[in-house]
Amino acid sequence: MKSLRSIFTFLFLHLPRIAFRAAGLIRAVNRGKKAFRKSLKREGLPEEVVEELVREFDPLEGFGLREVLSFSRGGRRGRG
Repeated sequence: MKSLRSIFTFLFLHLPRIAFRAAGLIRAVNRGKKAFRKSLKREGLPEEVVEELVREFDPLEGFGLREVLSFSRGGRRGRG
């Protein structure tokens, strides 16, 4: 009974809180990228240069669910 209550607590209290925090972090990163792109355009840089700089300084590059899950399990896969 106690484990069932802890599962429901996680699903209905902790999981939504974690999801909203992750969404907030992603939103902040996307707003930063948009502001960075806008400031580069305002400086008069060509569109190709702007896109390359935004792509190079993207903090979410290579970030995916697979990397997060492998990190939570130890993250030692693929290292020789």
